[in-house]
Amino acid sequence: MSQLWKDPVYGPLAQGLYARCGLVFEGGQAHLFRKRVDRRAAELGYPSTAAYVAVLRGPLGETEYEHLIETLTVNETYFFREQEHFQLLIDKLWPGWTRDGNGPLRVWSAACSTGCEPYTLAILLRERRWVGPGRPRVEILATDVNTAVLRDAKSGLYGEFALRQVPPYYRDKYFRCEGGLYRLDPEVRRMVTFRRYNLLRPDGLLPPDGFHAVLCRNVLIYFDQEAKRKAVGGMVRALKPGGALIIGRSESLFSIPEAPPIENHDGLLIYRKPAPVR
Repeated sequence: MSQLWKDPVYGPLAQGLYARCGLVFEGGQAHLFRKRVDRRAAELGYPSTAAYVAVLRGPLGETEYEHLIETLTVNETYFFREQEHFQLLIDKLWPGWTRDGNGPLRVWSAACSTGCEPYTLAILLRERRWVGPGRPRVEILATDVNTAVLRDAKSGLYGEFALRQVPPYYRDKYFRCEGGLYRLDPEVRRMVTFRRYNLLRPDGLLPPDGFHAVLCRNVLIYFDQEAKRKAVGGMVRALKPGGALIIGRSESLFSIPEAPPIENHDGLLIYRKPAPVR
């Protein structure tokens, strides 16, 4: 149990957020949680944080919880982050899926934040000529629980921080400077579909015939064991047989029974859903 849950004022709110999206606030994160909740209560003119939390139990609660999810979720991301995952996906896994010829090639970028991850994949697929005439259709679905970051992702407008790892060739080819910010090429943006999706409250928006790959990198570290099992179970069910679940290099699913078998690609670990025996 989170220590924050024992707090008579903040505990019920922390538990409510956990039930909705699996977020757990410990250590320094608990301090940040209290600070941001206090600030939100003051912004709305409540005499105390306790009064604000009490209102969340009423009919206005769900709307306000959505605002807090947007405020409290971690959204650090940038283009070409952990590039080795993209290289493995495109150079080693993609050719086999293409040869199978079972309809469109689908990738799900779960917890995509402002879209740098799915857009990086789209750029590299175009560069490697996996997109275009004579190639299978590519469908990239990008989801997040935070509607604010999804709006930013759809706009395709980024600052220097998000582009700090982008090689000059890609920056010149796919981004246009607009008043100190950078607008991503519209052809790349059209390759990605953005939707709100909660990994702990699946809403049936995923395609019934599944994905070849699910990217969920540097996200599960914010979940506790129970929430992680639920999220991983849902993503694995969304994979096609033979599909790959790719998480961050610093993450592990060793203690998650729902995780598929692990594969080692020259030190890079992924999780692969077993394919039918032919």
